[in-house]
Amino acid sequence: MKKKTRNIIVGDKEYVYVINQKYNQHVSYISLSISLKGLKNITCSFHFCTWDDPVTGSPLLVGVPLKNIATRNIENFNLHYPRTVRQFVVYGLENGWNGVNRIEFNDGLQIISKLGYDVSWLKPELKPH
Repeated sequence: MKKKTRNIIVGDKEYVYVINQKYNQHVSYISLSISLKGLKNITCSFHFCTWDDPVTGSPLLVGVPLKNIATRNIENFNLHYPRTVRQFVVYGLENGWNGVNRIEFNDGLQIISKLGYDVSWLKPELKPH
């Protein structure tokens, strides 16, 4: 099945992104790849590893309540939300990506934490029962 490429505008530039997922024994491996429109082979990639529930799926793809540490509010966090993807575009741009170089961030949960969310319970070994 071909993954759907989606568009997002951040600032004055248009980006495209795709989300991929693989499972292995109740662990979800997700990648978010972002590129400038027209330069789809030059990506800023984020990799996430979290638990996967056989019934509900991966929390980052179906939406999960995460505590925003700064506001202390619970927010629904979902990698399919444009506002979430926008945060990752900005993070990439602020951390070495310029749209014409390849860069990979291998610990997506750590980046979500840097964005101000408590992600401790999303780690694969801490799956709720």
